[in-house]
Amino acid sequence: MTVVFCAERWAEAFIASCSGDEADNVFEILKVMARGIERIKGHIAGTADAYRVEKMMRTAMKKACGGIGDFAKAEIACRTLLLLVQRGLFGYRQALIEEIGKALDRKHKVLSVTLETVAPLPAAFRNRLEQSIREKIHAGEIRLTEKIVPEILGGYKLRIGTRVIDASVGSLLQNMAKEIMR
Repeated sequence: MTVVFCAERWAEAFIASCSGDEADNVFEILKVMARGIERIKGHIAGTADAYRVEKMMRTAMKKACGGIGDFAKAEIACRTLLLLVQRGLFGYRQALIEEIGKALDRKHKVLSVTLETVAPLPAAFRNRLEQSIREKIHAGEIRLTEKIVPEILGGYKLRIGTRVIDASVGSLLQNMAKEIMR
């Protein structure tokens, strides 16, 4: 039997099951619960009875709620994870979490940007870069992730969604080498 998992549809259903603007809070609870459940993966291999797995998940739910006591929101997270278990899709929980994060970012107009450099940027330059991207793309918020990649030798690579702006010395040298070889 081929298993098809469409993370986008699951993410949409998860967000739709949350009323109002509580999806962000429920998502945070889901992430905490998913981390707490890592230790019971062996029980979820398909042989454990659903009651035992649910009991373990509800224990994780209580820990995820901590002192807040907002069990209505945690219930949505718990049921989402239980549904993954029941359908034999628990192995896809990380893909689902990533997709929910992306969907919430789109909803809040948050743009994820990855900057690859040889060394960390000074804070002032990083702030100017974020402001420049925000103005040019008209994004509500920028989530800038820096990656140190020594192979680029100098300059930077900026990844905005599916676009890549490559101003790296490594790329420049590769292009020069190709031109010389022609």
